[in-house]
Amino acid sequence: MAANNSTITFDVQDCKIYAVATDVSGGITYGAAIDVPGIQEVSVEPNFVTAELKGDGQVLAKKGKIDRLNFSATYSELSLPVLSVIYGGSVVTAGTGSAETAGYSFDGGSLPYFKVEFLVNDLESDLAELVFTLNKCQVTGGTIMGGSTDNFGTPSFDAEAILPYATAVPFGTVEFRESATGLSA
Repeated sequence: MAANNSTITFDVQDCKIYAVATDVSGGITYGAAIDVPGIQEVSVEPNFVTAELKGDGQVLAKKGKIDRLNFSATYSELSLPVLSVIYGGSVVTAGTGSAETAGYSFDGGSLPYFKVEFLVNDLESDLAELVFTLNKCQVTGGTIMGGSTDNFGTPSFDAEAILPYATAVPFGTVEFRESATGLSA
């Protein structure tokens, strides 16, 4: 049977990020998958660059292209490994047993690149799942920590996906799958 080319989506199920290890013309490589715990909401929006050529008092031509994809995510649990992948810095543990502590240090360095994948598996079609991949992202905003009385804190981040240096690697893909395989490990 031919794969479906459209579906209605419901309820994001999983989201992972991967640090970009190398990005050269020969290919792009990633670190281990880091789960974005309790993913609640995701969105992907194209960013358009357009220009008009005017002359003789009218528009003679228009050109436009998508030059990046804007991504945003809201999730449930503050995760030190997620902070490390999207902001750089490092996760540090100290002590042992009941005196053990874990922390994250913002180092003020350059923002790193990372890959984002998210999964939707509640679809109104014969498809098993939809996987959206953004191959090279950099964080552009978000909320690390927020809280108020009688409410849960929900961290979030915004990022832009740009073209990798790697030849023939797009900045994003969406894949409809007839068999469930989940996200990359």
